[in-house]
Amino acid sequence: MTPRILFRRAVCMLALGLAAAGAGAEEKRYEGMLLPEDFAGPITVTIELRDLHGVLVGRVKASPPISAVGQISSGEMNGDKCDFTVPFTSSTVLRFVGNCSTNMFEGRYTQAGRRDASSRGTFRLMRKEPEKDEENRETPRPTLAVGTLTECINANTRCLGACPKGDYNTEFLCSNRCRSKYKACKKALSP
Repeated sequence: MTPRILFRRAVCMLALGLAAAGAGAEEKRYEGMLLPEDFAGPITVTIELRDLHGVLVGRVKASPPISAVGQISSGEMNGDKCDFTVPFTSSTVLRFVGNCSTNMFEGRYTQAGRRDASSRGTFRLMRKEPEKDEENRETPRPTLAVGTLTECINANTRCLGACPKGDYNTEFLCSNRCRSKYKACKKALSP
């Protein structure tokens, strides 16, 4: 067997073991409205966040005019402050910055590459309890087959990809920050 196949099998076995042990970070689910500065109609949004020791992963579902679901491409959590970016399409990338407490997530959002009033605004989202959500869900939510280790690896890849290029010192500092977050994420997986 090639080393690549052995690595994949090891990752799958580790992920299955972690899933069986119930390892993973608490998922927070927030629901509410995005309120654009141009006073256009509000946009209903649902945000699912998981904090992996400072690295945020999850997904965001938005109603029209966005009408899409996007995965968090890069995100950080520092105390109660959350800062993350979600690409819905190649032309619609939203950045959320705000306070994500246990009961509420409020702050500002902006759309990358645009400066008009419809591309930015505020939001105030209330935390939705998981028990209520599972009762109202029509179809069961699929579980991740690969587990949290893959989320750590993917978050690290996104972090490294977001590092600025060109200046050696800036690249070095950014890659060290990504490595530290990855190590903290991996350490959280070990018993």
